[in-house]
Amino acid sequence: MKEHLNFESLKRLSLTLRWLSPLAFFLTSHLLAGQVDSARASEYTITKRLLSIENGLASHEVFCGLQDSSGFLWFGTRNGLNRYDGQHSLLFTRQRDRLQENKVVQLAKDDANRFFILYGSSGFQLIANGKVDIMDATTQRIQTLTAAFPNLPFKEKDVYWVANDGTGEVSILTVSPFRYWKYSSKTGFRLRFEMKDWKANGMEYDYRVSGPNCTFTAGKALLKLNNQEIQYLVTDNGVTAFRQHNVLRSLPIGFTHKNELLLTYNTAENPDNFAIDKLSKHGKLETIADPSEYNLGPVKSRYWFQVASGGDATAFYIPTDALFIWNKNAFLRVVDRSELKGFENLFVYQLFPDSLGNIWVCTSLGVIQVKLNKNRFKPYFSGSQQNIQPNSQARGIYADRAGNVAANIWSHTFTQQANKMRALQHQEIHYSLVKHRSALYSGGYTLFRYDIETNKAKPYPAGLGSEIWSMFSLNDSLLLMGRTEGFSIFNSNTKRFDSLPTRNTPGANAKFVYRFFRDNDGMLWAVAENGLYKFQTISESRKPTADNSNWSIAKLQSPFLNTLSLLDAYRDRDGIFWLATNGEGLFRWDLKANTSRQFNITAGLPSDVLYRIEPDEFGNLWISSDYGLIRFNRKTFQVSTYTTADGISHNEFNRTSSFKADDGRLFFGGLNGVNAFNPSDFRTDSSTLDVPFRIISFSQFIGSKNTLVNKTAELLKTRKITLAPSDKFLTVDFQLLDFTKNEGHRYAYKIDGFDGDWNYINENSIRISGLPHGQFTLRIKAQNREGAWNRMELSIPITVLKPVYLQWWFILLILVLFTMGVFLIIRLRLKQLAWEKRKLEEIVNERTMQLKQSVSEQSALLMEKDVLMKEIHHRVKNNLQVISGLLELQSKTLTDDTARTALQEGRNRVRSIALIHQNLYQLENLSTINLKQFIGDLCRQVKSVFQKQKDVTISIHVPELHLDIDSAVPIGLILNELLSNSFKYAFSNVEIGMIGLEITELDEGRYQLRYSDNGPGLPEDFSLTSAPTLGLQLIKDLSRQIGGKVQYQTLNGAVFTINFTNREVRKTQD
Repeated sequence: MKEHLNFESLKRLSLTLRWLSPLAFFLTSHLLAGQVDSARASEYTITKRLLSIENGLASHEVFCGLQDSSGFLWFGTRNGLNRYDGQHSLLFTRQRDRLQENKVVQLAKDDANRFFILYGSSGFQLIANGKVDIMDATTQRIQTLTAAFPNLPFKEKDVYWVANDGTGEVSILTVSPFRYWKYSSKTGFRLRFEMKDWKANGMEYDYRVSGPNCTFTAGKALLKLNNQEIQYLVTDNGVTAFRQHNVLRSLPIGFTHKNELLLTYNTAENPDNFAIDKLSKHGKLETIADPSEYNLGPVKSRYWFQVASGGDATAFYIPTDALFIWNKNAFLRVVDRSELKGFENLFVYQLFPDSLGNIWVCTSLGVIQVKLNKNRFKPYFSGSQQNIQPNSQARGIYADRAGNVAANIWSHTFTQQANKMRALQHQEIHYSLVKHRSALYSGGYTLFRYDIETNKAKPYPAGLGSEIWSMFSLNDSLLLMGRTEGFSIFNSNTKRFDSLPTRNTPGANAKFVYRFFRDNDGMLWAVAENGLYKFQTISESRKPTADNSNWSIAKLQSPFLNTLSLLDAYRDRDGIFWLATNGEGLFRWDLKANTSRQFNITAGLPSDVLYRIEPDEFGNLWISSDYGLIRFNRKTFQVSTYTTADGISHNEFNRTSSFKADDGRLFFGGLNGVNAFNPSDFRTDSSTLDVPFRIISFSQFIGSKNTLVNKTAELLKTRKITLAPSDKFLTVDFQLLDFTKNEGHRYAYKIDGFDGDWNYINENSIRISGLPHGQFTLRIKAQNREGAWNRMELSIPITVLKPVYLQWWFILLILVLFTMGVFLIIRLRLKQLAWEKRKLEEIVNERTMQLKQSVSEQSALLMEKDVLMKEIHHRVKNNLQVISGLLELQSKTLTDDTARTALQEGRNRVRSIALIHQNLYQLENLSTINLKQFIGDLCRQVKSVFQKQKDVTISIHVPELHLDIDSAVPIGLILNELLSNSFKYAFSNVEIGMIGLEITELDEGRYQLRYSDNGPGLPEDFSLTSAPTLGLQLIKDLSRQIGGKVQYQTLNGAVFTINFTNREVRKTQD
């Protein structure tokens, strides 16, 4: 805690600062507004930044602060209580969150993660006003002290200070009487000590401002009312009372490693020079003659305006100089006056440590975050160590066992011998630096021999060429050089240069050769930007010479290597190549198995641009990058990254800039000189990042309300998320509480049961939508700027409820309703069918009666029609018979044979038609005739006419076939003509006449008529198409009428073939 000025001085300072405070706020320095590059003070690296209203704090004035059990920081300000997560500040106020006041002057946390919030009166001083709230840091529920503890052993208005002492208990100071209480959730309130010698009544000094004068740390408490009253040191071993005499101002410093209380003070005799006392075990104050014994040398004999202690650190402030911090091991200048505008008006209220080693200094201008790290890196030739070369980029490096270090820093070669630094300027940039033949050789475009003792360099202009990026001493005379374009060799005896060609392979010429190295088998390799090159000598002696014909340089052919841009390579004892690339991270390449594995940012590296690789003796590879120095374990693949916060001079390193000394020390060059270290100093470092990783906020779109609802408190309580089917999406905000600048944080999330791989993001917020119903787990992990993945992950179960239509009870209900519905439908349908059946039976009966009557009537009509048709056919037949008789009578009166023959033929044709009508009225079916019966009757009728001429045998083959009358009449007439012709003309020259008549059914409705006789047939020159006789013309025309065509041939007589169809087929064809 902090000792204020005495009352009169405090009043004067209060009046001064009352009008200076606004100006101080306005002049807050931009130098501390963000993360500041680390300052190095001999053995320590100091990293700092200022947080104020620009970072979301409610006020410039921050009176107090602490870290809760979840890792969040809480700050008490003039305008409310802030929770800080490293990126955002959450504000609690009287108006919105029912705090008793907005000015929070002190905070304390118990072992149940509850806060004791002490409020102050308005004005500049930290004057307690007797109001105390209790806040649950997890649920953020706020109650008054009296409401939270109904059986409080003292009155809330009598509390004038609360604090933590590092034990998990809350220390409480009350008045009336003055008492010191301790509280924990397990033991409750217990009285620790009563200050009986203090009297509140009639005091000129207001006890309500005395709380900050007390110190609480490591279970000990220094209780102080003012400089004149007795002070009490309360420890587990008892209470020590003491009084300081003739003291103007007394400021508690803290405790030594032996738990001895240290105080600094001034007296009226020497007001401008503070002295330091130590409280002995016997309660006596002893002056410390040599403060450097406690690393407090700068404290003595200076005037200190303010001292504030907290934990193991104490802040010292002088407005005209700087802000210092003492951590028992060192006294360090943290903030210079020039770094912070308004520094002269700074007021330091309190400081406290967090779990990550940061120190938070609460001031009138905001909160200063300070990180002190023991520096294990030793810088060489950085901008702060030399002003000879403004551009302090390092390239080639060399160091010997004597501690001498040399490096090419841009256009200078620097050497450090003990505490003596020298530099030699060149006319060009120099890259490579190597020890060869007891001298250093440095390369730019030209090769130089550098003499450390004389600090002079001798050029060898004969070797002028492209830049020399790397060199390797083959022996006492030969120096191998890797250039921007290819290789060359220098003989230091003859001073001769030779180029070294590679094998004549397309694309084999080396570009930008960054390193040479020998592997464990003694094989010499070169690392170029475009691949690996293998060197061999081909002479009988196997000894390298400067003759380029003695060398064989071959590029290692590999499709894998051809895709990479190399910056460095290393081959370990197992033959594994480790490849540093420009943009693709690190590769582990097994040449024999031709397998590779990549390590990049997702594997924990801070960058994918890697410059140099140097192995140590502990199985690690030290790799420089464009953001930090990496320690990579070859077996476990664990990664540790070191940045300016750990003591290196700059986060970005350079190509070709590293060196491993014979004593194991490693050197890496970057944009600000060279960094040296011993890897053994880092053996105990953990590769695991273990910092709090918390949910900041959670919002869920509630479909039933059609709005986005903040459900952070519910998620923190239940640790699970439940989504209804109508909930469209959710958002989760989270934060890695390492309290560094958030630009470097990376995150990854994965939904187990939905995602196959991790999704990498740069934002600390995710939005999820479109999840199907089921059980899932949302996993989130965090990575810091140095590439380390945090050990702690967030794991949130997510339940997406099934839609109502997929719930078992809904399905069961639907099945029951469906069954009932089907049952009711069936019942109704059965009733309806029964009714319809009765109705139908009535209709059927009625229709049956109607049909019977109609059928009866139709039958009568049909019978009448049949009788009528038969009568018609009978009368037609009779009429035709009459016509036939008339023709016969007429023929008898004629004397002309031709006319008589014509009448006889006509009479035959009429009789054929009459025969058809006779068959029709004799059959039941009046529309068709029995073709077989009809043809038989026709043949007998025609034969009876001509029987007297000659005996003729007729062979008939006709199937049982009923043919329509439209087809039967033409068939009858055709047969009449054919039979008549055969009887008249065919059998004159034969003894027995034979006629064959055959009808076959070719297909449905298609038939073939074949008629033949054994007569001489038609003349050879006879043509059916131009037949002059009426009979043949009738045959041809009638055949066409029934869909056929007459074909004739003479085959042992005349043969007529006619293919014809019935009426139905002809209708289809038409």
